[in-house]
Amino acid sequence: MYLKNNCIQLRAIEPTDIDFLYRIENDSANWQTGNVHLPLSRATLLAYLQQPPLDVFMAADLKWMITLLDGTPVGMLDINNIDHFHKRAEVGIFIDADFRKQTYALQALTLLADYAKNYIGWHQITAIVAQKNTASHRLFQKMGFVQSGIVKDYFKTTDGFEDAFFYQLVL
Repeated sequence: MYLKNNCIQLRAIEPTDIDFLYRIENDSANWQTGNVHLPLSRATLLAYLQQPPLDVFMAADLKWMITLLDGTPVGMLDINNIDHFHKRAEVGIFIDADFRKQTYALQALTLLADYAKNYIGWHQITAIVAQKNTASHRLFQKMGFVQSGIVKDYFKTTDGFEDAFFYQLVL
């Protein structure tokens, strides 16, 4: 079975996830390495949730929830820049502070990699990680991603700009 193990599952975002999304998307501590840089209303989030789901073969970007088997949300998985011709995609992962250091991120990436390789047929998954995000560096390295480059001044910070590391996992 894809996208589920004995502890977590990856699934599409549901309207019932609105409270979780509202809380994490509006926490400015999460904005620095994300794509949202302002508060989002519940109405904006509900409009996003009411869009029909895309088939993975038609989508350029996907957002999935990471939940415990009882449905408790622990984080989100963003799959961006899906390139069906070159058979690759970029991944971003967020685990809520209350659920960090419990291997949920590693499990989610493992489920994604298995699905991407064995079901979708992708060749690689990439990630761009801020230089100072040591927890994410450890996560991607533990998962088998290889750092294959440095992107200079990639993230704007309060102190200026920060480099990012480009990681690849060839499936």
